Amino acid sequence: MSDEEMVKQLYLDLSKASINQDTDALNEILAEDYILVHMTGRNQSKQEYIRSVQKGELKYCRSIHESITVKIEGNTANIVGKTKTFASPFGMSSSWWRLKQEIKAEKRNDKWVIKESIASTY
Repeated sequence: MSDEEMVKQLYLDLSKASINQDTDALNEILAEDYILVHMTGRNQSKQEYIRSVQKGELKYCRSIHESITVKIEGNTANIVGKTKTFASPFGMSSSWWRLKQEIKAEKRNDKWVIKESIASTY
C-alpha cells in the first residue's frame, strides 16, 4: 500500500473508530500530542477526545465520505476530508453535519498517525 493509500485509510479508520467508540483503535491512530480543534474553537487533547467519544459526549452514528484529498511531503501529510456525519455532539440532538476536517498526519517509525484535526462545516 502506498503512503497516499495509507493516509486515506487513516482518515477512514478515524471515522470508523469514532463511530464504534473503539478506544484501542483511536489510541493507535492518534499521536500522543494530538489536538482536535472543534468548529467552536474548543481544543481537545487526545485523551480528552477519546474520553468524550467513550462517554458518548461526542456521539458519532454514521458517516458518508464525500471526498478525501491527500498531499504528502516527506514524512508529513495534509488530509482534507469532507464527510456527511450523523452525530450528536455534546448533548445536542442527533442530526446530519457536513463535517470538513483538515488533518495533519506524520509518519513516525514507518507508521502514519494523526497530529491535528481542525473541524469545520462545508
